[in-house]
Amino acid sequence: MTGTVELDQDGTQLLIRFQYREDLVAIVKELPGRRWDPKQKLWRVPATAVEQVFNALSRHLFDFAPEIPSLMAGTLRAMPATRPAGKALPTLDAAAANAATTATTEALTVSALNAQVRDGLRRQFPETFWVIGEVIDFDKNAGRQHRFFQLIEKARGEARPMAAVEVALFAATGDRLLPTLAAHDPPLTLRDGIEVRVLVRVDLYVATGRFQIVVQDIDPSFTLGKLALTKEQILRELAQLGLIERNRSLGFAVPALRIGVLTSPDADGWNDFRRHVEEAKVGLDITLFPIKVQGLDLKPTLLAGLAWFADHAEHFDVLCIMRGGGSRTDLAWFDDRDVAFAVAKHPLKVIVGIGHQRDQSVLDAIAHSEKTPTAVAELLVRGVEDARGDVVDRTRRLHAAASAALADQRDSLAALARSLQRATTLRLVRAHAELARAGNELHTATRLRLRHEQQTLQQATVRAHNASERQLERAAARLEQHATKVRLLDPARVLARGFAIVRLADGRVAPSVTRIQKDQIIRVHWRDGHADTRVDHVHENSP
Repeated sequence: MTGTVELDQDGTQLLIRFQYREDLVAIVKELPGRRWDPKQKLWRVPATAVEQVFNALSRHLFDFAPEIPSLMAGTLRAMPATRPAGKALPTLDAAAANAATTATTEALTVSALNAQVRDGLRRQFPETFWVIGEVIDFDKNAGRQHRFFQLIEKARGEARPMAAVEVALFAATGDRLLPTLAAHDPPLTLRDGIEVRVLVRVDLYVATGRFQIVVQDIDPSFTLGKLALTKEQILRELAQLGLIERNRSLGFAVPALRIGVLTSPDADGWNDFRRHVEEAKVGLDITLFPIKVQGLDLKPTLLAGLAWFADHAEHFDVLCIMRGGGSRTDLAWFDDRDVAFAVAKHPLKVIVGIGHQRDQSVLDAIAHSEKTPTAVAELLVRGVEDARGDVVDRTRRLHAAASAALADQRDSLAALARSLQRATTLRLVRAHAELARAGNELHTATRLRLRHEQQTLQQATVRAHNASERQLERAAARLEQHATKVRLLDPARVLARGFAIVRLADGRVAPSVTRIQKDQIIRVHWRDGHADTRVDHVHENSP
């Protein structure tokens, strides 16, 4: 068990307890309205989120309190309201109180009245007689020395009773009858919801004035007959609608690994199932939806579980309904029309293991039936092991077939390689001969082409040499002409002929008188030297 989920006393919050695990803390933190209680060291979640809590934690094998499936199914009953504190009960006024204290000698006491009524009833019914009715409120008296309950009568097709009578089963009679019923073949258990035929005597309890019948004996064959008739009626209706084989005809997943379970987490059958699966170590993924496996809460919790797995059918391979052994009347809780139709129409393959060796319920007749929860576990484990064995066998056969195919292919490849080698050798010899012939032809053609190209190159060389010589002669003549011009234009030769050169102060030549200003220092160069002079006056020639 990983942790627990309980309902608090006021029915408003779910209490989640578990040893610290980081992954579980992360899951709980995703729940709506979750709150950590540091004093009690638990998580609190609003009870309205019960389905989210169950969906999140059921896969982690949390133990859910019995109130949780009832809450999910909508069958959880509220506690009756108490009378507000400080509100006094009504009292008689003084006159009425005085009148009530006035007694007459002719009046009966309450006990005398009740005694006379009791005696009258006993005179009217001096002998015991048989009464038929449905038992209610018997289970809540479990463990008491005397059992007080009711027998009710219902109109056909109606849920509400049309008549009821108080019943007393005193300790001496109960100690005699109940073990006898349990030892009956098949065994029978007195419980709520079954119809019984009881031998009774009429009585009235003087102290309270309560009318009741007192049980003297019980007819087990009547109850067993009614249960069988109910089962037969349900199966007949399913057969008429073509539903009796619907779920049984669904195939098993190969292998079935994602297992849904509907049972009580406190049942021995669940512990046996889980222990067998854990010891097998076949890797089953089990999700438990806790239900009641007997009593009035069985039907609503079982229907809620069937509906939940139907809504999440894509996540599961099969659905198991299990409980431990019990009497025929315990088994009869599963003989319900609504439950039978929900199982018959369920999208998942249903496996039933409700621990009855001889008798069968309606569910055993319409779904795959195993005798006990352990047998269900063995079926699932065997399915995985058979699938594993089939895979191993197929693997061996595939390996053998692949080895044989590879051997055949290896021989074929070897033969093909030899043929290819021979063909390649012949092809290479031919190609070598053709290459040699082509090489000779190419050598001859190349030698002729080279000889032709050499002649062409020699002719081109001679033409280029002659053209180069002519170009060089023309270039030399042009250079000589340029050299003559340079010699003629050389400033030194100009100065030698008696001319002078005028330069400004910054060394630039003054080619025109317009570049010279009055009082400017200029330098005049002659053939044999230069002189610096100041300009007194500048004269420009007329155009």
